[in-house]
Amino acid sequence: MNADLRDSDGAVKATVGAYGRPEATASPGDPAGSRRAATWIRRHGLSAGLALVLSYLVVFPLVRLQYLALQDGGRAYRDAFALPDIGKTVLTTVALGAGSLVISLVAGVSLAWFALRLPRRWAWLSAIPILPMVLPAVAVVVGWASLLSPQVGYLNIALRKLPFVDVQAPEVGLPSGPLNVYSIPWIIVVTGIQLTPLIFLFVQSSLRQLNFEAVEAAMVAGASPARCFLGIVVPLLRPAIVYSAAFAMLLGLGQLTAPQFLGTREGIRVLATEVYRFGGESPTDFPLAAAVASPLLLAGLAFILIQRVSLRRDFRFVSTGAKGTSRPGKPSRLAAPVIALYGLFTLVLPFGALALVAFSSFWTGMIDVDAFTLKNFERALSDESIIEALVTSITTSVGSILIALPLGYLLAEVIYRRRGNAAVRTILDVITQLPLGIPAVVFGVGFLYVYMGQPFQLYGSRLLIVITYVVLVLPFTVRLQLTARMSLGTAYEDAARASGASTLRAHLTVVVPMMRGAMAGASVLMFVILTHEFAASLFVRSTNTQVLGTLLYDEWTHGSYPMVAAVGLIMSAVTAAGLVVAVWVGGREATLDRL
Repeated sequence: MNADLRDSDGAVKATVGAYGRPEATASPGDPAGSRRAATWIRRHGLSAGLALVLSYLVVFPLVRLQYLALQDGGRAYRDAFALPDIGKTVLTTVALGAGSLVISLVAGVSLAWFALRLPRRWAWLSAIPILPMVLPAVAVVVGWASLLSPQVGYLNIALRKLPFVDVQAPEVGLPSGPLNVYSIPWIIVVTGIQLTPLIFLFVQSSLRQLNFEAVEAAMVAGASPARCFLGIVVPLLRPAIVYSAAFAMLLGLGQLTAPQFLGTREGIRVLATEVYRFGGESPTDFPLAAAVASPLLLAGLAFILIQRVSLRRDFRFVSTGAKGTSRPGKPSRLAAPVIALYGLFTLVLPFGALALVAFSSFWTGMIDVDAFTLKNFERALSDESIIEALVTSITTSVGSILIALPLGYLLAEVIYRRRGNAAVRTILDVITQLPLGIPAVVFGVGFLYVYMGQPFQLYGSRLLIVITYVVLVLPFTVRLQLTARMSLGTAYEDAARASGASTLRAHLTVVVPMMRGAMAGASVLMFVILTHEFAASLFVRSTNTQVLGTLLYDEWTHGSYPMVAAVGLIMSAVTAAGLVVAVWVGGREATLDRL
């Protein structure tokens, strides 16, 4: 409670603040308007400034694109509806989103359940379902292509040697099949595998907080483990399943990596590839790209709304009792084999095929150990364009983290402490979550258009890549730091302020060190996302400014498959090294399984 200090004449000289320190007040001669302005700036300046900055960075490119699409009486929308096979493109997009969601949901929930029931000596296997998220998506996709290419895929060649596989040899060319990675079903499978770690992380975190007394009681009553899982555990996991499923569906609908690498050969198109065709390739048609991207925007808003409605009565999913103090019955004998088989299918096979291509002079599908060579790696590490792309990938990722981390801290502090106007805080909260619901391709084409002209001509610069990356990772750094801030509370900060520390010193010397683990975890997650980022990077790169993912795609389109495989392995090594450094700096709490 504030108190006034008055002189002998009764005039107010100063105001004593909440921590016992005098606060300066305006002199009687100051205009009332100046005093009100100073008070407003002190109370709402930070939140209002952040809202303005984020509105320009996040909202303005999206609004600008839609304004383009609506010009000339909605000409772009008419052109979009008149595109050949647009209906087939939309149906393929829906099939990709729904199919990959089903695969990732079933696999992610099952793996999370089996990971919890691993015998203690096999507990280390619980890290395997996370690894596909850590490895670069473009490298994984190229690995699947090396494995399942119809003519020279290593697995196809092995399958054709089996007596019960009947493959007719063509009159001209190599035998083909029986599997074809350049088809819609396999694009869906590869995308579903990439989304599985996301479901796994959400569900595993919720499983660790559940009380399994109800499960044990059901087992004592005679229920089988499968019935307990489907009838008790799954309903209790509904919040985590709904949230992760909505997020995975959005990522599947806006997926560009697998369709662009695997679908172009057979003419398979989804909305994301169409956005890139009109907005990222020459000649560009930004209004048409914006019109084609509109269904992705609407889908994001719709799924976010459905998620909020589905979880509006979240108290129904609370299990009473001590959380996480009991295990769901005896360890399962199937847990270790199932997770090991998943690791073999999603990690060992595709990356083994990628390594075989990388160490070969030519990709023929035949394995000749005596002909293995390191010349692809030597060429990659001596190629100036590849070295430049590697440096760009690292510097833009690290630079984006250095910007996004303190920006996320400020946003988390404003939202947590409820500083500033309530409407402004709500706007901040909504804006920071937009990149979660809007596919990266939409932001990519938006940034490309906005920053190609006045007043900021940033096309072809690393700064444009950094701005794009900061926007894409903002939701993750804000949510992780906000969760840690809520757990920390205000007691330590208040104690520091009462001891005479300024607001800045209290945060730098007390709050920030206590949030080191959360910040390190956010840095790890951001580094993983940014080093793998491909969709938005494909728009904002230029011929002279590339990251490893976009350079790998150019090599892929030119048919340099051994070089593509070598660059893919280099990308994986860079990601692994970055994770080791981040975990070393942040400690054990920086590991991905604690995010």
